[in-house]
Amino acid sequence: MKFTTWIGLILCNLVWAVNPTIAKRIIAVVGPEQTALLKYLIALLSYVFIAGMFRVYSKKAAPLWMPTRPRKDLIIVGVIGFATCFISPMTQVFGLQASSAVSNCILVTFEPLFTVLFGWILYREHLTRSHFASFLLALTGFLFLSQILELDSFSLKTFAVRVESGDFILLIGVACEALYSVLARPLTKTYPGSTLFGTAMLFGVILLAGVVIPWKGLPPLHQLSTKGWLTVLWFGIMGTAVPYLYWLYALRSSLSLGSVVLSLFLQPLIGTAVAALFLGEKLGTHHYIGGGLILSGVLFQIFAENQRDLARDAITLP
Repeated sequence: MKFTTWIGLILCNLVWAVNPTIAKRIIAVVGPEQTALLKYLIALLSYVFIAGMFRVYSKKAAPLWMPTRPRKDLIIVGVIGFATCFISPMTQVFGLQASSAVSNCILVTFEPLFTVLFGWILYREHLTRSHFASFLLALTGFLFLSQILELDSFSLKTFAVRVESGDFILLIGVACEALYSVLARPLTKTYPGSTLFGTAMLFGVILLAGVVIPWKGLPPLHQLSTKGWLTVLWFGIMGTAVPYLYWLYALRSSLSLGSVVLSLFLQPLIGTAVAALFLGEKLGTHHYIGGGLILSGVLFQIFAENQRDLARDAITLP
């Protein structure tokens, strides 16, 4: 993968690491459901505007939406939209209400592991002993992070008590984000990344609007200050549309999915520092132990792959 592509991926992860901190501020004003709707609605509108301008000035511009045939590909993009643009944002904003931006940034480390797991399920990719070892380390780290496993007594609390922390809700969103890479990767060889993004985003926004508006009404835009509006616009455009579009470009230009998702390991380091610095969230012992174990799990997998001198990463899709 080209060095410039890696730089772009690093910038994507920098943006995504800041997103939970920004989301916390927007949620405090308009609520979690409206935050999710505004985020993806603005991302969709910005995509339509930019792509529409390209189509006006270039005859070779990619189509805005997926064709209806073959129907199988359209269904796959619909699943991406449902998982990534509907379930993921809803679980994230609700999870952030009960949890912390720090926990969200550490839990995102599970995304590469989920990607490996989904690649094995969907594409029958081989899982080695190092994969299982990294999963075990990461799972133990998550138990500490969500305080199911306590340092003082090493006793397991009941699931019903700890689910209130929001960490389990956030973990569902991370799994949905992993589907974005796994399902979109093969389609990037046939369709432009922008077309895949726009169609998936359209599915997600329709679902979000169909649920949020009847439930909570229209977003209370009058409650947003000028600074709030700028924050929402940044959240939707630079925090969502641009990095998601670039991610599809990286998936298409890279030889393997594994080399792309490795960049996700930067998010916990950046996001935890940002949340602690700007939100004043305190880092407890369980954060250090849980985050250390999760990072140890994924770093162990990187080291194992380098030791085997694989020509391709953990997942190589057809």
